[in-house]
Amino acid sequence: MKVLVTGASGFVGLNIVKALQQAGHDTHVYLRASSKRDFLQAFSPTFHTGELTDLAALQQAMQGVDAVIHTAGNTSCFKRDYQHLFKVNVTGTQTVIDAALASGVKRLVYTSTTSTIGAQRNSQNQANEATRLQGFRAKSPYAKTKLLAEQAVLAAQKQGLEVVILNPAEIIGEFDHNFQWGRLVMAVFANQVPFLPPGAASFCCAAEVGKAHVNALTQGKSGERYILAGDDRDYRSFLQLIADSLQTKFDLPNTNYSRLYWREKLKEWLYPLLGRDALVEPYRIRVFGGQYYFSSAKAEQDLGYQPIKLEQMIGNCVAWYRANGILPPAQSE
Repeated sequence: MKVLVTGASGFVGLNIVKALQQAGHDTHVYLRASSKRDFLQAFSPTFHTGELTDLAALQQAMQGVDAVIHTAGNTSCFKRDYQHLFKVNVTGTQTVIDAALASGVKRLVYTSTTSTIGAQRNSQNQANEATRLQGFRAKSPYAKTKLLAEQAVLAAQKQGLEVVILNPAEIIGEFDHNFQWGRLVMAVFANQVPFLPPGAASFCCAAEVGKAHVNALTQGKSGERYILAGDDRDYRSFLQLIADSLQTKFDLPNTNYSRLYWREKLKEWLYPLLGRDALVEPYRIRVFGGQYYFSSAKAEQDLGYQPIKLEQMIGNCVAWYRANGILPPAQSE
């Protein structure tokens, strides 16, 4: 199958490209001119260059393409970034849809997030695809724009495009060169963990997320959303597992979490005057303070998705960092 991937140079995109290559697909990638291609070069895909909102460039890249995996997006949670989030996540997605329809593409697989799905703040109750987003998480500019993008994707069914939406939880694994969760790996390694979130989350393996996207090309049911999760852990355990994988010790920070949130919230409010960013988006700090668990049962049944233990996910991340010189070799090597 000839498949075009947007956002292929990112963390998730690289795992998708690797899975596509392993499955024997003819892999094409669509990147901005400024995107790094270092890690993509190893897979030798066919490169196409253009902006996400450039309909003509997208149509040219989609000529003869059977399916598109649209994973490009902006993940900021700052309210001030809403207009840019809308341009990338909503307008960009609509442009991808329009290009796919104009080019005769049969199927679109869209990478969304569990940020568009409700959760119970309860470790005994996993949310599923039907759990409605509400509360403060529904006010996130990231969640708002991704939810609008999902609605645009689902609406494209009426025009004849098969669509599948994947909703990954917290992704851990190889190719995290932008340090999404890898920043905590580096923080533990340097014994500079800035704060200890009191909450918990569902974690999913980056490699399995990549495979799920590939399986969604042929096994996903059009019009359906699929959560990708698998291992529910609290953040204290997460940090300790990182230390175990690195064979090191770290000092647990003694931070007043409520005070931290309001301090960073104040920085967000004062950004127009001071130009100083919060250490972490206040929205994320608030999310990290709760327990949000998600069920991947539907993806396991329909897509053959495989949940992986968090220990293995972290091990994959650390091994990739060592192999690429981001972390030094293990002492035993």
